[in-house]
Amino acid sequence: MKKVISTLLLLAMLLTVAVLFSSCGKETLVVYTEAGFAPFEYVSDGEIVGVDVDIMELVGEKLNKKVVFENVAFDTIVDTVAAGTLTNVGAAGISVTPARKEKVDFSKEYYTAELYVIYKASEVSSYESTTTDNVTGIYWDSLAGKNIAVQDGTTADLFLGDELAEGGTIYNTDAKKTGFASLASAVADIGLNVDVLIIDELPAKKLIEGKSDLKCAPLYYKGADGEDDEAAVDTYAICVTKGQDELLDAINEVLDELGKDGIQKLVNKHLGIEE
Repeated sequence: MKKVISTLLLLAMLLTVAVLFSSCGKETLVVYTEAGFAPFEYVSDGEIVGVDVDIMELVGEKLNKKVVFENVAFDTIVDTVAAGTLTNVGAAGISVTPARKEKVDFSKEYYTAELYVIYKASEVSSYESTTTDNVTGIYWDSLAGKNIAVQDGTTADLFLGDELAEGGTIYNTDAKKTGFASLASAVADIGLNVDVLIIDELPAKKLIEGKSDLKCAPLYYKGADGEDDEAAVDTYAICVTKGQDELLDAINEVLDELGKDGIQKLVNKHLGIEE
């Protein structure tokens, strides 16, 4: 009888310890990102930081989960999130496309940026034009015959693929695409093996900081028959595994709470812009 009581007491103690431990600890929310896309995700003092990091930390607080970021190749994120085994969420300045929506669910869109072209400053006359917005921009047809760099799997990659395909602006002009896993590697190759790099506005501006030999300008579609030119734009959202409704709801709640002004404040913070 004493043995039975002792066993029951031991089981009760172990159960109590387990309950206490679980209440003190937090579940982990693993977020896939690609930390070369400042100001949305980048490495500072050995840590992944940025706008998307701040957003997901707020989501972690809402769900009472510890957020851990994994730095991976951009073009693996959507498929990995779709599989839902290694991670259920990707935050990396990801644009919503019909093909991606078939694989994953998306949060509300929270930021829109223009696509930009980075090019050698010595070749300004080859690329720059004045658009109908009265800004210095670059038209797609200025890229005819050029070797154009993009980061694999990005919206810039998708846009370029459309323009290189039959019916596209630079189809059959000897223009070609060179894909890179790293934006830093792509920038370093401008003027060597590639002519230009297409990437979103804010990363483009960050990538050429301190590089007097490089410039960047927004990418435009030329208006036809007297119509205004149209900027090539890119809108971001956070992707989650289909069926992860609690996670998706928490992300959308955070985005609603931040609002447009809150997101812009985060962008300014990571750009080092004083309020």
